[in-house]
Order: sequence, then structure tokens, then C-alpha cells
Amino acid sequence: MVTWLLIGRYFLTRRVAWIAVGAVALLVMMVVVVLSVMSGLLEDTRRRNHGWAGDVVVRRESLVGFAGYEEFIEALAGVPEVAAATPVIRTFGLVGPTGEAVQVYGVRLGEFCEATGFQQALHWQRQSAQPTFEAPARGYVRAGGEALTEEQRRRGFIAGSLLAAARYTGRPAKSELAGLRRQGLAPGGHVGWPLTVFGLTGQGTLAGSGVGEQRTFWYVDDADTGLVDVDMSAMYVDFEELAKLCYMDGAAGGARRANEVRVKLAEGVPLERGRAAAAAAWRRWAAARPAGAAADDVKIETWKEYRRNEIAPAERERSLMIVVFAMIGLVAVFIVFAIFYMIVTQKIRDLGVLKSVGGSGWQAGRIFLGYGVLVGLAGALVGTAAGAWVVQHSNELEGWLGVKLWDPEVYAIERIPDAVDWRQAGVIGLVAVAASVAGAALPAWRAARLEVVEALRVE
Repeated sequence: MVTWLLIGRYFLTRRVAWIAVGAVALLVMMVVVVLSVMSGLLEDTRRRNHGWAGDVVVRRESLVGFAGYEEFIEALAGVPEVAAATPVIRTFGLVGPTGEAVQVYGVRLGEFCEATGFQQALHWQRQSAQPTFEAPARGYVRAGGEALTEEQRRRGFIAGSLLAAARYTGRPAKSELAGLRRQGLAPGGHVGWPLTVFGLTGQGTLAGSGVGEQRTFWYVDDADTGLVDVDMSAMYVDFEELAKLCYMDGAAGGARRANEVRVKLAEGVPLERGRAAAAAAWRRWAAARPAGAAADDVKIETWKEYRRNEIAPAERERSLMIVVFAMIGLVAVFIVFAIFYMIVTQKIRDLGVLKSVGGSGWQAGRIFLGYGVLVGLAGALVGTAAGAWVVQHSNELEGWLGVKLWDPEVYAIERIPDAVDWRQAGVIGLVAVAASVAGAALPAWRAARLEVVEALRVE
């Protein structure tokens, strides 16, 4: 007890102690801020990808797709782990006279919104009970002012937000699209998009005319998924309309085909268990079909596997930051070591007196180890509190400083993540204490090994 009182008294009355505490606190604050923001960005990336992809994706990479998707979805309906499933056609297309390349998705919009979080990305139909591709009856073609025909109204499309901005304004920026809405852009209220796609037979050869099939589609909504690669290129149209254009509707005697089946798992079902259940359903369904009727290169993936190329960079960036700050943490060890070594050098005579009156080497060394614990605890508490405050007020600080860390037009980040992972912050604090003790260990060992005669023989 006396030892700790001495440590506390010295700790409170020496400026050099506060220098050590300040160094540790600064490093802890930096690590808490950076890792909290990076963890928030990673979690946001995962959430956005999950919302767009659904839980499990059954897909064939070939644009030919696979036949029998309707029967397979019926088979999935009997799997208790599955709550919903919907087919998707995925192909490439060319838009407009310049032939701008887009990724075209044919979806059954109601089912697609049920199986994924897609409806939350829509602008006009986010709160709609029945999202639809059908343009409103009072829509018009701005170029001529004439009303859309019934056939035209059924050929609506939803554009990725950045693609719509680029097509309508020449600049892929959400602010431009918002300005266009204020000027009158509304469902059915703009010129159509001529879309050209190239159909394929079940054998992978060009179908139809061989030079592409063209149909004009009309704007009914735009989708802001927060995924730049998707929002820059995606155009969503009705599943049946795209199936006809791609010759995947079975009208020419072939089988109806799709490229993907998006699956939503039942509440509480673990992701890997759901994927395994869907894979088992596929194997049972494929085994019951005639030989060669089921594609053998179909993949059954979780959303993490399906979007791994987009999630992996964010995970690597966070891991890299952890490594970088682990190396920076060595600075704290060195600072504490240098300060404590200096203290031992200055207090050699005092240590000699302590040992001459019966103090042991362990008692002398314990003083400096305890000092290291106090420095680490004080620095960890101050640094964690300061870091948490900075994280929680990061968006306000960005406004006060007039600095944009991430341009939302470029990075699709509306707000800096401002939630603190307290579990992670606690680990950082414990590491700071351990680093301080590690820095004090060698000076403590020197103090413990000091001989009385040598200690008292100081010029």
C-alpha cells in the first residue's frame, strides 16, 4: 500500500509523468478514431452489399443462364430455412445512340424487393406497398408532350442513381440528379432510353437477328444502393420484358432461363446453414432431372462470397490500418521506456537509500512497474474518452473545419461513421496499458538489479 501511495504522489507531482500520459493518450485517441471510422465504413459496405444481393445467390456466370429455375424455386419453397426466392436475368446492353454500356437486370420487382433490401434504395417507390415498373397513367414524353401508350407504360425501368445522373446531366453526381428532380423529373416524365441487348440460345449462340434486339424503356424510378459499381451501370427492367428480348422466355421452343436466383433466409437462420440448405435443395432438384438437363457449373454462394471483390478491399484497408497503428504503438513503448530510464538514472541515490534500509530488489522494481500501469491507465482513459468524442462528433467537426474527408459524390458516403465500437476501444485501452508496462519493464529490471554500494556512490 505504501508503495502505491509513493507511486501516486510521484505521478501527480512530476511533469514528466504527464508527458508520458499525454503521449499514450494521443496514440490511443488516434487509434480509436481511425479504427472506429474504418470499422464503420466496413460495416456500412457490408450492409449495402447484403441489402442489394440478398442472403444467398444461386447463379451461373455464363450469360446463357440455366433452365428450370421455376421448378427450383418451387423446390426451395419446401425448405424451412428459405423465406423467399426470385429469379434474375443479368446481361449487358447498350443504351442510346452512343451505345453506352450498361448492366441490365431483369427482375420481378415485388419479389426482388421481398428477397433483398432493394426497395430501401428506391427514390419514388421506397414506401410503396407494391413497387412496379409501370409508369403512371398521366406520364408524358417531355420531348413531345404526348402521353405514354399502355404498352409504353408497361416498359418502365429503374436506373442506378449515378447512371441516371450521367445520362440525364452528363455528370455522375447525386446532386445533379436531385437538381433534375426539382426541375420536374418524375416517373414517366422524361424521354425514353433505347436499350439494345443481344439474345443467346441455350447453346450460347446469338439468337434473333444477330445484331441485337432494341426496345425503348421509360423512366419510373432510380435506385441508390450506395454501391458505386452498381449505381454507375445498373438498369433494372421487368423480368418478362427482358426475357423476351434475350430469347430466354422459351417462346422459340427452348426452355425458360435465368442467370440467378436470389434467396432470402428465414428469420434467425445462420448464413452458412442457409447456404448449405439451398445447395442441398439444388442437388436434390438436379438429381431428379434428366441427365445433362441441369447445369453443372452453377454456384450457390452467400452474399459475402457473391460480393467478395467489393467487400475485400474494405477489409484489407482495415487490416492494414491495424498493422500500421500496431507499429505506431511501438512509439508509446519507446516513450515510456525513455522516460522511465531517465527517472531511474536520476533516482539512483534514492534507490540506494531504499535498499540500504531493507528494501528488496522486487520492491524497487515494482515502483516503476506500478508507475507504468498508472501511466497506461491514465493515457488509455483520457485517449479513449477523447477519441470517442471525436468519433461521435466527426460530422459536426467536418462542418466546423470546412473540410470534406470523403466527397459523397465520389465515395457514396453520406456521413462519416460516428458510432464507437466500445469493445474494440476497450481492447485498445488494454493494449495501451500493456505497452506502458512493457516500456517500464527494462527500467524496473535495472532498478531491481542495482547494488546498494553502486547506488550510493554517486558523484
